[in-house]
Amino acid sequence: MAIVIIHGWSDTASSFEPLASIVRNGLGTPPVQIRLGDWLSLQDDVTLPDIAEAMQSAWAASGLSFSAHAHDVIVHSTGALVVREWMTRYFTPATVPIKRFVMLAPANFGSGLAHKGRSFIGRAVKGWGSGFQTGTKVLRSLEIASPYTAALADRDLFDPAARWYGAGAVLATVLVGDEGYSGIRAIANERGSDGTVRWSTANLNALRIDVALGSQPGSTQRGPHLVATQGEIAFGMLARHDHGSIVDRGNKPHFAVRDQLLLQALRVTDADYVPDASGQFPWQRDVDGVAPAATTERMQNTVIHLTDHLGHDVDDYFLEFYRKPVGSDARFEQRFFEKVVSDVHAYQVNTSWRSLYLDIDQLDRLRPQIPQLYVSVAATPEFKEGRQPVGYLGTANDSTGELLIANAELPRYFAPHRTVILRLVIPRYQSASVFRLN
Repeated sequence: MAIVIIHGWSDTASSFEPLASIVRNGLGTPPVQIRLGDWLSLQDDVTLPDIAEAMQSAWAASGLSFSAHAHDVIVHSTGALVVREWMTRYFTPATVPIKRFVMLAPANFGSGLAHKGRSFIGRAVKGWGSGFQTGTKVLRSLEIASPYTAALADRDLFDPAARWYGAGAVLATVLVGDEGYSGIRAIANERGSDGTVRWSTANLNALRIDVALGSQPGSTQRGPHLVATQGEIAFGMLARHDHGSIVDRGNKPHFAVRDQLLLQALRVTDADYVPDASGQFPWQRDVDGVAPAATTERMQNTVIHLTDHLGHDVDDYFLEFYRKPVGSDARFEQRFFEKVVSDVHAYQVNTSWRSLYLDIDQLDRLRPQIPQLYVSVAATPEFKEGRQPVGYLGTANDSTGELLIANAELPRYFAPHRTVILRLVIPRYQSASVFRLN
């Protein structure tokens, strides 16, 4: 069995020699075979599927076994997407040659840095000058609310017929630092992040919600369909680590804790991932036992994709939250949007994909005042017979519809340190003038 270590965006294999040494010395005898993967992350035309295909060729050329669950893998940051793309593209849960999959600060649902621009990344984060390539297509996949990361989650998290993680499958551990950068790099920090990735976008324990709204003839309205991550994935936070230091070597106590968890994650067995009656499993309890104290930055990354019943992406819309279906409730709605909605980001290439960064602590404070929460959509173009031949109607017309969440159900829809992908479908209308038979 070999251990393969794969770096993240803008890095190289040589940076991970210290981590390889920690693993080699910590696991002891017999000698551990360690391979350091190196991939092009800064070439603008290279895509993640390109990298996965090249990884498949390199794996074969190196002589590494393709036998099921033959090796362990450690990744940092974007390396998690590289491996997940490779796994799901070339293997099944039964044939994948990975047993233990340790993700350090993974960008599983993207990074807030990916859309900041070359000058920001270069000066504030990497310390480079201007004029370099940044890996445009990789960063596009890494952008918050990217359809790429949502589609990848459909493949390895939300498919009930393909359980990739847990006992008898890949034993996955996600560890992320609990603090941002210092110095000039601190300009990259955002709440609930390690400076580069949000805790909520690192965690693979996610939720997908599919909802068809509205009442147009031919469009079947159905209640929300919720699908959580299939299987078990351990998730934990490491005190006093940022996105870079989580893979560094050090003599301080927090590095010893990191080393302890890393080595344990490389020793876990199927028995460590068998959940008890409460849904927890032994390895998760071990991770929780050394996690930092609960932080006040309890955030949820909520990704919305809006389409209509004809399959069009709806790229101009506003998501509304309210507790009264009729009448004015301006004070509550103002507080919700000012306090709970911390940030909104539209995916730059396709704005039908959005991310709302929600403050769960603020929502919990409001919860006693919410007998039920309504979620609806206002979209354009607005359909008007005789003036706008195709488009959408608002909730005042009882056509767009609403997602109704009872107070007791709020914790299912809103929880800290995770990503929720909300796929909404609304009806699209056409006037009689669009097609006539004379």
